[in-house]
Amino acid sequence: MTNVRRALLASAIVFTAGLCLDTQIVSAPAVAAGSDQRTEIILDAAERDVMLAGMRTYLESVQGIVAALAENHPDRVASIAAKSGNKLLQTVSPLTAAKLPLAFMSMSFDTHDKFDKLAARAAKTASRSEVLSDLRDILGNCTSCHMSFRAVAPK
Repeated sequence: MTNVRRALLASAIVFTAGLCLDTQIVSAPAVAAGSDQRTEIILDAAERDVMLAGMRTYLESVQGIVAALAENHPDRVASIAAKSGNKLLQTVSPLTAAKLPLAFMSMSFDTHDKFDKLAARAAKTASRSEVLSDLRDILGNCTSCHMSFRAVAPK
């Protein structure tokens, strides 16, 4: 995603969030009751499906990269990593993005950037060690996100 596109998306999110908050469509994310203290992200079924599909794409990319390395095909890593880069954000509606906590959005942008950087590095014949270091950082984001947030249906 270009810096211009990211800026436009961020502006749309802020504008939409302002409208939604002004009309009380969106409330602040709630902390889950009980033993699960992760922050709830309240999404309707369609929005949740898009978000979960994106996460499955992350997993497919990680699995594909590991398989490419295991099968000694590092030439495949760049195209596999690119599938989870910033272009994946094009499937997210600004209305959905306005419902997401800023910490979640920040981690999401960072994860997509990490996939793009891995793709660029791999295209320049990155070493196995460099690819694995990038995967470590990507999976660190995934783990942090799943430890911090959970998607829930509206009540």
